[in-house]
Amino acid sequence: MEVKQTESVLENTMAFDHGVTLPSKLTLESVIRYRAAVAIEWIKEDIRRGIQAETIITFSELHNAVDANMYLIDESHRLPKAGSFYEWSELNVQGVCDQFNRVMNIVNDWLATRQHV
Repeated sequence: MEVKQTESVLENTMAFDHGVTLPSKLTLESVIRYRAAVAIEWIKEDIRRGIQAETIITFSELHNAVDANMYLIDESHRLPKAGSFYEWSELNVQGVCDQFNRVMNIVNDWLATRQHV
């Protein structure tokens, strides 16, 4: 019998191997795809743990259990630019928000279809 965990993967992201390969060249586009892939793996893990409901189909619903925005960043990433758009000095505040919104849109598409996007 599988025991459901009561702690979100977000509580200790470093202890969970998401299995997503870091892009060899960090560009905004590659990091957007990377951050979305990691977020999806973290969400899958929280669904497996019973933190998130299997029936969730929108990003906003994730907020019912956790601060879902934390799925979009990894503040302890060994390469800061791969962990958060806040680390991209060439982006202003609106630019950072735009990149997070792009990641969120990819995650939303996945939640709606459960298909690779």
